[in-house]
Amino acid sequence: MSMQEPPTRHAVRPLLPVYPFNEPGQPIALHDGLVGGLAPDDAPGVMELSCRPDPKVIWRVEDRVEAVAGDPVTLVLRRSDGDAPVTGVWRSRHDGWSNGAVVGQADVPLKRVVAHWFNLPNFHGPIALTRTTEAGEHWWLGRWEMEVGGWKLTLDVRPDHARVWKDLHEAHIYVMTHVMDLRRADGATFTATDAEPVLTALHVGVSFALGRWAAPMLPVGEDNTGKVVWEDWHPGHCDPARRTSPGWWHELQHTSLADFLGRVITAFADPDRLPGLRLQLMLGIAAMNDRGFVEQRVVMGAAGLEHLMWQILVLEGGMGESEYRDQDAHEKLRRVLTGAQISTEIDAELLPVTASFAAEERQRQGKVLDGPDVVTQIRNRLVHPRGAQERVYRLEGLVAEVWRLTRHYLVVLILHSLGYQGSYRDLRKTGGWAGDVGDVPWSRTEAG
Repeated sequence: MSMQEPPTRHAVRPLLPVYPFNEPGQPIALHDGLVGGLAPDDAPGVMELSCRPDPKVIWRVEDRVEAVAGDPVTLVLRRSDGDAPVTGVWRSRHDGWSNGAVVGQADVPLKRVVAHWFNLPNFHGPIALTRTTEAGEHWWLGRWEMEVGGWKLTLDVRPDHARVWKDLHEAHIYVMTHVMDLRRADGATFTATDAEPVLTALHVGVSFALGRWAAPMLPVGEDNTGKVVWEDWHPGHCDPARRTSPGWWHELQHTSLADFLGRVITAFADPDRLPGLRLQLMLGIAAMNDRGFVEQRVVMGAAGLEHLMWQILVLEGGMGESEYRDQDAHEKLRRVLTGAQISTEIDAELLPVTASFAAEERQRQGKVLDGPDVVTQIRNRLVHPRGAQERVYRLEGLVAEVWRLTRHYLVVLILHSLGYQGSYRDLRKTGGWAGDVGDVPWSRTEAG
């Protein structure tokens, strides 16, 4: 937040969350009142989105009830706008957990949906926000907007983002960081069913850009009068917050994010395109994330490459299934990379151990290896050992470099398949500035 002279002519009031911003790790109340369905009489109870150790919906009641841990139960939340049934599971005689619930009907007309994002970095949106406190008028850069496919999206960062983002190294943090307004660009009404592919595209697309899962949760639908008529309490998949994300996108590249998300939202609106692209993006997130065993990341990245090769060569390229299966994996990978104008050479400065491995294998195999050769060989030796794993681990750091090359190939091929033209961070690199980004290879070639 800035105390400078505010740009009063341009600053706007921030969006307000339906559920108040929480402190890091603190729960968010979904219902605080009477609960029926557990005993002959209603009892005071609470249902909340717990943010520790990870997001999940939990509930508890003041009265102890004759119940067995693990048994299913249906709670009836007594709300001012009507009862809301929620299925759950007993954990003890006075509390339990739930997979979430939808309150309201998915086909009711909505004017807008308000969603609450968790664990997003501060995008430093270019639009100024302002609010009045006891200390006076404060403003900060924090709104980001885009329109695509007839939808208008507005995303506001919470004013104290820097404070809640400060101690990420000390614990796994889950905290509401942003509020999003989603509506039709022409002001027309829509339904929760209409909005679902957009919310899914944003969840998976933003997470793919970051290289870790961030989530829009607790979406709330309002009608033309501003009344809440639909709520979704299902917890979304989300990773602990991180100051530096392992993904290909840098958080200050607003135009590039709009380019990418616009393409993902458009693709997810096509029911034939959505399942395959969603799987590719999910495998990309798993391959990019630098937590866990590196072998696991290599295998996940290779699965994503296999899925893409089938799409590009068979579904889109007209290659027969028998021809596809007769070709070696390195031949197919080289073909799709070359078609996307992505270099297959091994950069010895970025991948010195991989270059040494290729040189040794040249002596042994009698041929020059390129990137597709190494990526497929190492993957095969990990999954089908047959006594060949010694050569995988003999060179220290080889598997880690092959992981970086695999995720690089997967990310740029996904971006190319979407027609993306913005900037990206080369995921073969581990050092350099966080904002060290460049143009995608095919845009440089076209410009040349």
